[in-house]
Amino acid sequence: MNVSRSKDFWAGIMFLGFAAVAVVAARGYTLGSAGRMGPGYFPMVLGLLLGVLGLIIAARSLLTADNRIDGLKLQPLLFLVAGVCLFGLLIERLGLVLTLIAVVAVAAFASRESRSVEVAALAAVLAVFSLAIFVYVLRLPLLVWPNFFG
Repeated sequence: MNVSRSKDFWAGIMFLGFAAVAVVAARGYTLGSAGRMGPGYFPMVLGLLLGVLGLIIAARSLLTADNRIDGLKLQPLLFLVAGVCLFGLLIERLGLVLTLIAVVAVAAFASRESRSVEVAALAAVLAVFSLAIFVYVLRLPLLVWPNFFG
């Protein structure tokens, strides 16, 4: 199978996984109706739409002439999961800016094509953009820099 079809298959599987999480999470809330939506309505509809999209993408990738699927590579997935976990662990200790820089650095190991200059530029742009949106525009009470002395 060519690379794009294999990626389509795994993207479809990923969408199905997200859909399953959304539907399971929505089951604990009241759904309501389209006219009077409950707290579980949006996650349930979003989960169902993601599931349909995942099925379409995965099925389309299997309906090509070459049905071979490349194996799932766990190392990139582990680096991405580690980045998300690292964000949760560091945000209250290091603040938004340093946490985002650390997360981008860890997530960059998921790709062999990452270059240090590009990773540094991405981390800087993401930190500035997040600072502008979440702290200054939305005025969320986030720690921006670490407070080592307080």
